[in-house]
Amino acid sequence: MKDRFMILLSWQPTKPFSLLQPVVSGMKRVFFDKIDSVGTFPDNRIKMDIIFQDSNGNEYVWTPKWEEVMSIYAESERVEEMNLAGGEWVEELKDKKQFSDEVLEEVAGVIADGRSTDEIADFFEMLEFDADEMRHNLAYDDPLRSKAESHSNRIYISKEKLQELNSEDYRYVVQVVQKAADPKQYIGEQEKHQEMVEKLNTALEFENLRVTEDGRVLPMEKES
Repeated sequence: MKDRFMILLSWQPTKPFSLLQPVVSGMKRVFFDKIDSVGTFPDNRIKMDIIFQDSNGNEYVWTPKWEEVMSIYAESERVEEMNLAGGEWVEELKDKKQFSDEVLEEVAGVIADGRSTDEIADFFEMLEFDADEMRHNLAYDDPLRSKAESHSNRIYISKEKLQELNSEDYRYVVQVVQKAADPKQYIGEQEKHQEMVEKLNTALEFENLRVTEDGRVLPMEKES
């Protein structure tokens, strides 16, 4: 797909540009060249530049906003799903946007915290995810185990379910996070809700995401 990726823009070689600016002069086709993440912003955050070239070798630099990157990803997936031969590309796109195992483990910890084995399965079923296998595995949570071992087992099984959802579509994990941060899950337990939101945000920071007090998952805000 990347070999076919082209963009129309006004001809301003070697200058940074925005893909959203209007085309006001002669038009050029540019082709993807590479991604450069060596530079930094003045506040020392890493900067991602996307480099394009035209047929004459002129170079164009685009520093995209987070929402622009997500918009391109979403539209790419939508278009490839419509194409008859798009299956292979759709799977590759989904592979590129998945949560890391480390983040999934932290989310699993939030889900397992304070929930019994049945309540964990209920939690996933509230989101209309199948939890039959999870119930079966959780049934072997030996009541004679120590509290620490039992909690670790619930985290492990929760993580397994998150990994399964993540491999199908990372947006399923977003749904889980939003439910885990939903203040309605913590009525009368405001301090615990705040604690869970903080734990989720500590993990989601590594995915450039954040969860709000009302349970929404959003891109991290860039500091000015």
